[in-house]
Amino acid sequence: MKKASTDLITRQQSRILTAAKQCFSRNGISRTTMRDIAAEAEISLGNIYRYFSNKKALIHAFIERDNQEIGEAFALLDNTKHFKTLLEHIVKEIINELSTKSELYIHLDLLILGLHDKDILALLELDKSEQFLKNSLQKAQEKSQIVLSLSPEITALAIMAFIEKAAIKCISDSNYSKKNAGKQFKKFINLLIGSS
Repeated sequence: MKKASTDLITRQQSRILTAAKQCFSRNGISRTTMRDIAAEAEISLGNIYRYFSNKKALIHAFIERDNQEIGEAFALLDNTKHFKTLLEHIVKEIINELSTKSELYIHLDLLILGLHDKDILALLELDKSEQFLKNSLQKAQEKSQIVLSLSPEITALAIMAFIEKAAIKCISDSNYSKKNAGKQFKKFINLLIGSS
């Protein structure tokens, strides 16, 4: 396949995924149809099926795109001498993004759908955020850049749980801000990760 053709496919898929995200946040995933997404992306319904065979295939690609973005962010940790500082920055950015109502709504909507649909639940297992972070923590520990008070697996789980809880709290508690989340994470990370 020619590069120009591959680039066009990538651009169209990205356009469709962006439209899907807008529809999912506005209508909910279960109430969003492929027709809604096609209209939002300003392409024909038949054309959308050239790129995604059904809504589950689109959700799969949506999760994969999120995985790629978070994987790229955590991969930055593998080549830094300032592991904790960069981790704090990455977590702050993830909380900022997740704490928008639309992002959190989509995240929670996927979890709820997964409780009722084993195919969606299987797609949610594709979320590799925790695994990416665990790998970065493990590499940094092996390089003696950091000292973990818990295993890399438990540390990654704790950090991901903090992110989700902080994002929910930013939306649900008017006295809690992203700035509060950042300050708390700084204290939290000092309990989990020491410098060597």
